[in-house]
Amino acid sequence: MPQRIRDYFASRAFRQGSVASVVTALALAVVLAINLFVGMLAERGQWRIDLTPDQAFVLTADSREFIAGLEADVTIYVLMPEASLTASGMYFIQANEVIRQYAAHSSRISVEYIDLTRQPAFAARFPQFQLSAHTILLVSGEEVEPISVFDLFNIETDQFGTWIASSRAEQVLTGALLFLSMEELTTIGVLTGFGKPEPGALISLLEQNRYRVVFVDSLTHEIDPTIDMLIINAPTTDYPEHLIAALERFLTGGRERSILYFASLGQPHLPNFEAFLADWGISVGQGVVNQTDLNMTWGSPYMSAVEPTEQVFARHALGSDLLMPFARPIDVVFTERGARSLSAPLSFNETVAVQPLDAGEGWSPGPHDRFGPFPALALSREHAYLPDGSERASTLAVFSSSDFVDVNMLLNPYIGNAQYMLGLVSALTGQEAEIAIAPSIIGITPLPVTDFQVIVYGVLLVIILPLAVVLAGGAVFLKRRYM
Repeated sequence: MPQRIRDYFASRAFRQGSVASVVTALALAVVLAINLFVGMLAERGQWRIDLTPDQAFVLTADSREFIAGLEADVTIYVLMPEASLTASGMYFIQANEVIRQYAAHSSRISVEYIDLTRQPAFAARFPQFQLSAHTILLVSGEEVEPISVFDLFNIETDQFGTWIASSRAEQVLTGALLFLSMEELTTIGVLTGFGKPEPGALISLLEQNRYRVVFVDSLTHEIDPTIDMLIINAPTTDYPEHLIAALERFLTGGRERSILYFASLGQPHLPNFEAFLADWGISVGQGVVNQTDLNMTWGSPYMSAVEPTEQVFARHALGSDLLMPFARPIDVVFTERGARSLSAPLSFNETVAVQPLDAGEGWSPGPHDRFGPFPALALSREHAYLPDGSERASTLAVFSSSDFVDVNMLLNPYIGNAQYMLGLVSALTGQEAEIAIAPSIIGITPLPVTDFQVIVYGVLLVIILPLAVVLAGGAVFLKRRYM
């Protein structure tokens, strides 16, 4: 070996360089080990941080609490490779992350991704279903609940195309898990006919939350006694006397039952039905509610926010606006009569006024007009004691507008109408396992920085940091060169 090479290996520079190389290698090894460890934890969903404004990539406390109490094992089969699911865009990435969160928070739940093209025999295990790459199966013992990947999203269509408006992945998946754990479903009937279409958005919301929805023929003389709640959506033709009698028997027939009635601006005078409401202490007046305080509206005086006066129904909707658009005023005929008593769980505030329907443009309320507060939702309950000593409470709930359950009100994640409805239905039907989950909108949220902060960050990154690197490098060079 040449003397020059032997002298280099024996030199101080070589020894210092060797030590530096060893330290650098060890540091890299430690960093790689930490990165691998953290990556494994992240893969298991334990160390992931959701920075989205509404925490769209993590489960809500209600879902976590529910799955913590599962008593049976559940396997979630996603019938496509994970890479195929997440390749379809941000909403699909969010849905996949939500699916993984269930397994991360419960040892009872596992997730498997099945590629049907590589495992065609898997479909033979479930011949009762038409399985495809867009199917998700939740399996618990002999119970199987299929859902479509597209059911995880609220999809809207107009003349310009179709797009995903928001995600309801957690709502649908938790609802499916809830369905697997329930022994009996609550049945809700929708009274058809008499001029007003069925409330499709409300029906979808109820079905997604595992209520059994059936349609009741308006010609019936007797309402199915297995129905727990009946929905009446703003009829435009008066009910015949036999149907009014059937409604009365439905409410007072010995079981706890409820009727939800939604009024509408387009309704004419309905003598029979209005008399039925008056017997329960409620009257729906004429005119449209006009909110004079624009801070209490969503862009229109007819899109007024309402205030909950009872938290029992609103607990899931707290923090979100509740809107009662294009509403009619409600009057309370009596607050208590016999076994019937009334309350107003939702109320318009004192800044609303009732505008006549024939008022011209530029109308403003005068001293003879009616002002709030008055009910936006009136609840009449009849308490009775049965021969066995138990108590039965029947309820008639009257909403001042059918637009409270319009599709735009129920699907907007910044409006709490959907959560309020689920809380109300749950409380009135006794299906206490109800879990209300708002849809999630995934967007790009800008970093909130001021102009001064932009200048500071720019100076730090463009001037100070590079200068510090140059000075540090120069110091190291001078030290090695002359010391």
